[in-house]
This record gives sequence, C-alpha cells and structure tokens, in this order.
Amino acid sequence: MADANNSQYFVIGADQSMFTQKVRAYLRNNSIPFQDVASDVKLFRGVILPNAPYALIPNLMVVDKESKKFRVIQDSKSIIQYIQQTHGMATVKGTKRAFVDMLLEMVLDDFFFLHVVNWRWGHPSQQKYLEYTFGDGSLQYEPSRKLGTKLLALIKGPTASLGLTEKTSTAFRDQLSAFLELLTVHLDTYQFLLGNEPTVADYSLYGHLAAGLLRDPAPYEWLASNYPVVQAYAQRIGGTSIRWGSKDMVTIRVEGDKLVSCEKTMGRNHGGRDVEKTDEIPEMTTKFTALLLKDYFTVLLPTVRATLEFLRKDGKDEVMVPRGLKSEYAIEFTIHQKDGAPLKERKVVSTHCVWMLQRILDSVYRAEQRSEVDKWLSETGCLKEWKEAVAMWEESGWRIDMTGKGTLAKRKIDSAKL
Repeated sequence: MADANNSQYFVIGADQSMFTQKVRAYLRNNSIPFQDVASDVKLFRGVILPNAPYALIPNLMVVDKESKKFRVIQDSKSIIQYIQQTHGMATVKGTKRAFVDMLLEMVLDDFFFLHVVNWRWGHPSQQKYLEYTFGDGSLQYEPSRKLGTKLLALIKGPTASLGLTEKTSTAFRDQLSAFLELLTVHLDTYQFLLGNEPTVADYSLYGHLAAGLLRDPAPYEWLASNYPVVQAYAQRIGGTSIRWGSKDMVTIRVEGDKLVSCEKTMGRNHGGRDVEKTDEIPEMTTKFTALLLKDYFTVLLPTVRATLEFLRKDGKDEVMVPRGLKSEYAIEFTIHQKDGAPLKERKVVSTHCVWMLQRILDSVYRAEQRSEVDKWLSETGCLKEWKEAVAMWEESGWRIDMTGKGTLAKRKIDSAKL
C-alpha cells in the first residue's frame, strides 16, 4: 500500500467533465487534499500520454513528496478505488448494498450520461452559451465564440453515433423526468441513493448533475424549478448546501440558558428504515434502478456480444481492447417512450462497460453472494437479462482488466464459442 502521508495529489481534468466532478467531490467529502490542474494539449503530450493509456480525463497524478516521482491513475473508478485502498476509506457494507452501489455506478457512468448529453446538445437556447464556454475565456466574447463553435463541431458531431437522434431525444428526456420524479420521492426520506450515507454511486450521479444539468442554463432552470429536492441533494454532495443533511449543519436543543445537545444532521432520515444496518435497499432505489436497467440491458447485452465477436476475429489469447469498436460492430438498443412504446436506434459500441461488468463479477457478485443479490434483482424485473449477460461473459472463457497499457482481454480457457 502506498504511503498516503507522503503523496501529493493533482486532479487533471475539466469543469465540464462529469467524471472529473465525480472524483473531485469524492476527494473533497473525504477530506483528501488535492490540487486542480486544467488539462491542455501540452499536458496531455508531456504528462498523460507517456504515463497512461488513453487521452481521457480525469487523471490523478500521484507525486511522491520526497523524490518528486509521479504516477498517473486514469478513470474515475480506478482513481476512487486507489484512494479507498491507500487511505483505508470505508466501503459499502452488506452483500446487496455493495452490489447495488457498483451496479448503479456502472449504469450511471455508461448509460445515464446519455440523458445528460441529450439535454446539453438538444436545446437550441443553449447554443451561444456553449459556443462561448467551449471557447477560450482569455479572449474577448466574439473570438471566444468562434473558437468554441469549431470545438463544438468536433464534440457534437458524434452524438448521433451514441444513439442520440431526433428520433430518441424526447424519449430520453421523458425517461430523465421519470427518474428524477422517483428520486425526489426517495430523497424525501433518505439523504443519499442507498440510504443516509453517501456511496460511490452518489458521486457518479453528482458528476452528471454538476457538469451537465446544473451547469448549463437551460437544464439548470428546468431541474431547479421542477426538482428542487434533487438540486439540494447535488448541493449536499458538492458541499454547498446548508439544508438538511449538510456536513456542517446541526440541530441544537436548549433548556433555559444552557445548551443541552448539538447534533449533526448528516445521517438522519425522515422516518425511513435504518437500511445501512440491515443490508436493505430502499424501495424507491429499487424502482429508479429498475427504470434505467430496463433499457440499459438492451445496450449491455449486445455490447458483450460485439466485444466477444471482436475478440473472436482477432484470434489471439491476449488482446488489447479499444474503448470504442469500429462502426461495423454498431448495436441496436431500445429506449422506451413515456407511453411504454419502444423505440429502436443504433449506437457505436463502447467496451468500457465490459470491464465494469468484470469488476462487479470479481468483487460483489461472486458465487457465495449471488443468491442474495438475485433476490433483489428479481424485484427490478431484470434478473433474467442480468443472468444472460453474466453467463455470456463467464462462459466465453475471457476476462478483461485495466492495465497500464490499456484494457487487456485474456482467454482463461479454450472455448468452443470463440
């Protein structure tokens, strides 16, 4: 284990990155000192690319205070796991709760971000704002806008390849509304997604809210006006709220001229069960997870199939798997409309979720854990799809890991399927 006291941390990222916001909030709320570094081309060429596999953010630069030698840790999940292990941070207790936390993180990072991107790029009133903020703030208004327009053309161009089209836009917007309505009901009782203690899934959701929906003017007005409880929740995680459950908020009781008690409100609920002690999943958590899972499995299952097809065609026992597969592997997925009618659309394959699936299988869905977890999955109505995805991957004879050179797949056994 690294010496936490001898390390200095730099988070290389950007305010508009959902995953950068996720990491920052986790570090802040766990009192881990760090310094922000804005990413730029020079930094990528000189620091990140020579020491990490992908030109992505966020990156955690860990510097030894004495020798000044450093290493770069990439991907929000790997960064948080490193901090947990290095600093001995508490992790979620309970078989079901640990599983749901990792599953929610996976769904939020791999699927919910589409709902946020759909809002960001799909509202015409945001155009000038986006042009300016994606420009160079050191320039005057018009030159900054012109530069931002060029960058936006590069960023917005691929959104259709993610399945975000005019055909699916309204369905994604309606599903986001349904999710926030269920979350509002949940947050009337509990302070966080799994109860009254923040977990990694909360930081995932916060990243999406802070970098997308609560940063841009159009979605900010919409969310703050219609879902103020959700906005307060984001402020609570971000450390800017003085509402119920803030770290620094207390309730006091006095008798005469004497203070009788002073108690922090973090960890309280409004009449809910003490789920942390009983390995229970709150009812509304199950409901909003089920809402997302129904469509997410139409992404995950074909993604696993496409990844296995890619590995089969490569023909080797060890294969570096790209983050995104070529268009020939594009998959069809489903997003349900408000009335329940399914919409079909196509999207490119991001293999990152296969690695996230492997993480879950390695840590919170081992053989001895599956019976308890499956009971909860049956409540979501998605047990069959989950078992199909797990069986497809496990029976393939492959495993996938994140390495210093990138995502590496290894064939564990000879498989007739490959």
